[in-house]
Amino acid sequence: MSTVNDSVAQQRVATLNIRHGGKRHSAALTSRLLRYDADVLVVTEFRANDAGASLMSRLGSEGYETSHPGGDPGRNAILVASRAPIVRSWALDDTLDAERLWCVEIGTDVFCGVLFPNKELKQPYWSAVIDAARRGGVDLFIGDFNTGNNALDKDPKGIPFINADMPRRLVDSGYVDLWRSKHQGIREYSWYSNRNNGFRIDHAFAVSPLADRTTMCEFDHEPRLLGETDHSALVCSFG
Repeated sequence: MSTVNDSVAQQRVATLNIRHGGKRHSAALTSRLLRYDADVLVVTEFRANDAGASLMSRLGSEGYETSHPGGDPGRNAILVASRAPIVRSWALDDTLDAERLWCVEIGTDVFCGVLFPNKELKQPYWSAVIDAARRGGVDLFIGDFNTGNNALDKDPKGIPFINADMPRRLVDSGYVDLWRSKHQGIREYSWYSNRNNGFRIDHAFAVSPLADRTTMCEFDHEPRLLGETDHSALVCSFG
């Protein structure tokens, strides 16, 4: 995906699900994350184990500050890495697992990393995001939503999404689906099932002022195609 490496922008944000901590392909995934040359990285299915510590150390040596909710090293969580200082970090909703919704304040922007569970278990997390969107204060929700629109975000033969109305509700709350805003009517998938049915489940939703500055929002399928992880990365640039 040439646009990831060739685009020049004032700010770049990238997200990648590294699959259960990424231990099997730790070096390759770390190098890939660094190649995105992102100002902010949101790493989903990060784990606070030895592989996670190695990833944070390498990112630190490249000038990134990192933040994650901590917890059980065997549980999937979210890691946020930023070149600019992280002012503060917190769970979006104290009643839910911090590993699933982790917020950071960087400069004047607030980013919320997302790692939703599957099926009906994601309902309370979606509700928390919608409530937060209506209250305001979060500029960008980005990560693995495990959800999409049943019309265009899945293979026609794939199992329908649960909570497929939630992305639209988030948009109705004033947020913009950054990838869809640049790819109207297009089918492109970030994860595939065992039956080889594709689904677009990795997303970035931004408030209008940030969305208006979006110059690029593209998937990088290489980490998935090379077997480093089972997800494609999503990379967004803002002018």
